[in-house]
Amino acid sequence: MGSAAVNRDDLMTLKSRKTMRYSRGFTLIELLITLAVLAIVLAIAAPSFANLVQSNRTQTISNDLVGALQLARSEAVKRNAKVDICRRNGNACANATDWGNGWLVKVNGGDVLRVWDAVGGQDTVTGPNETLTYRPNGLLNKASDADDSNFTVAFSNCTGKTQYTIALTATGRATSAKGTCP
Repeated sequence: MGSAAVNRDDLMTLKSRKTMRYSRGFTLIELLITLAVLAIVLAIAAPSFANLVQSNRTQTISNDLVGALQLARSEAVKRNAKVDICRRNGNACANATDWGNGWLVKVNGGDVLRVWDAVGGQDTVTGPNETLTYRPNGLLNKASDADDSNFTVAFSNCTGKTQYTIALTATGRATSAKGTCP
């Protein structure tokens, strides 16, 4: 009787080992179906991800420009001297509305305090056609036309996409507003 019990136990162990061997892992069909579903999901998500990356890049450029304007204003007050922010041409100022080559902050008639590199890619930055000067009291020497002190940061083919408009007040305060390109 003991040997019959052993045989039955051996049979149960053999049967469970055989079942375990076949129930581990995935079949090739399951793996291919999973990969196909993953490919479809990625194909749907990729364009949205590209738009998100572009929107974040535009926002970063806008934040950098607002930071440069705030730096120029605070340096003017701190140094009790006029401080300029202008479109960059090497390490010198240049008058043009395309600020995509970068910008710089410098003491009026003196040292360059900080330089920002070109934005690169397909981003555009448009702004005043002249150097902006902050006075020692932090106020901005405004151009004759108030619209000349606005900046626009956008993607070059921007229709329906995000753009940022940076407005400067006579007091020198910079505000950024998110909008949609026309």
